[in-house]
Amino acid sequence: MSRRARAEHPSTRQRVRAVTVVLAVTGMGCLAWPGAVQAAPGAAPASRADFNNDRIDDLIAGVPQASSAAGQVSILPGSGSGPGAAGLKVITQSGSVPGSPEPGDRFGADVAYGDVDGDGLTDLAVGAPGEADSVYKERGNVTVLTGSSQLTQGDYFTTADDDPRNPGKARLGTAVAMGDITGDGLDDVVGVGVGSAGSGGWLVWRDSATNKATTLRLTFEDLNHVDVAAGDFNGDGFDDVAVTTVDRYGQARAYEYPSAGPTGLTHAMTIQMGAGRTIDAGDINRDGRDDIVIGQPNPADTTPGHAGTTGGQVTVKFGQDHGLYYRGHTTTISQSTPGVPGESEDGDAMGASVALHDLDGDQNLDIVTGLPGQDSTVGTVTSADAGSVLLLNLTVTSDGIALKNAIGLSQGTGTIGGGGETGDHLGTAVTAGDFTGNGTAGLVLGAAGENNGDGTTVYRPATGPAAFLGKGVAGTPTGGRLGSVLTS
Repeated sequence: MSRRARAEHPSTRQRVRAVTVVLAVTGMGCLAWPGAVQAAPGAAPASRADFNNDRIDDLIAGVPQASSAAGQVSILPGSGSGPGAAGLKVITQSGSVPGSPEPGDRFGADVAYGDVDGDGLTDLAVGAPGEADSVYKERGNVTVLTGSSQLTQGDYFTTADDDPRNPGKARLGTAVAMGDITGDGLDDVVGVGVGSAGSGGWLVWRDSATNKATTLRLTFEDLNHVDVAAGDFNGDGFDDVAVTTVDRYGQARAYEYPSAGPTGLTHAMTIQMGAGRTIDAGDINRDGRDDIVIGQPNPADTTPGHAGTTGGQVTVKFGQDHGLYYRGHTTTISQSTPGVPGESEDGDAMGASVALHDLDGDQNLDIVTGLPGQDSTVGTVTSADAGSVLLLNLTVTSDGIALKNAIGLSQGTGTIGGGGETGDHLGTAVTAGDFTGNGTAGLVLGAAGENNGDGTTVYRPATGPAAFLGKGVAGTPTGGRLGSVLTS
């Protein structure tokens, strides 16, 4: 899965924190802010995953398989030494959080952050595609938790009631995103669902100013995979929404829902490019319009007119004045691209996860992508599906972007200790952020199969050795597959 918050170039987005709130640690799994300190009125929406207001990025781990798939979200605060257990916050559907933890809810299937109420504090959106109601067992929902409540309170939205198009089986919350769709300074929330039992795929967006949720049809076919990102793809000052899908027949298509301004999203338009299973958005070429990168890990997922690559690939499409609709303005990178380490082999699954971030400090967004199906060979021993990650450093050219260099990471390489084992699936999810507050980019790489499915995450700082942040650090249970969903 992709990182769920829009990657932003600092010169094109000015979303800054208004005040700093001091965090007090009151015990493992509990955060408290003394004195009910709030951000200043009129603060711009939060642009970073900083839930304790210390100006350091925090790590968000969705763990939908936790506790018989009831699910949870773990937030590991950043610090001078990176994300860790100090101040860990574990969120489940219990207490004042809407809902109750039930097997199969998959709370944490996806996560996104932003500022929905304009108080300058970071809020959190959590998808729960298995959530049932009194009518539909597969409806799903999206819960929005407020930063002012320390993520202990909020509300949720789901598909429209009494809709003859049958969106009650949407599995809403399979993927979520946030962006300022209406241009009012508040981040709006988007949830998408794969659908089930002939319902097709669905998209619901909620206007944060009015709390009105609008249900839109995404596809007529049920989906096997869906992912979503928000960004201003045409440079008009309003965030649009891009979705990549793979239906049950293996047909992959991407769609853009442009914003019409204060009235919100309009009808979907097919994006003329190869589609896939994961997506992220950000202004890669620094032209004031957000671009997208789509991960295509399975070449059997076919898009008419667009071929895949054995072992998978990622494709960048640039935003234009007319958005993402028209053909062209794309760049595809695979392990067959000159300068990319490794070989394109069947099952590598390059693109199973994607994230955009400035990795080398040159003010250009780069690509992090996982290959969780790549085998690892040490000496004469081969570990199937041990997994790896590629760092694709980009440079801006007169007609787009080019690959500056590429780095491959796996267990036992690139300051990462240990060794890959069969089924670890390093690269299940990937993210990056300033987890130390020193202005440098650190990586967090998920390996959901580590330790027989307990899962783990690997924190790789800009300098120095990497650290494993496993279930004991993240507060996740045995078999929870930590590392399945990550963002920062």
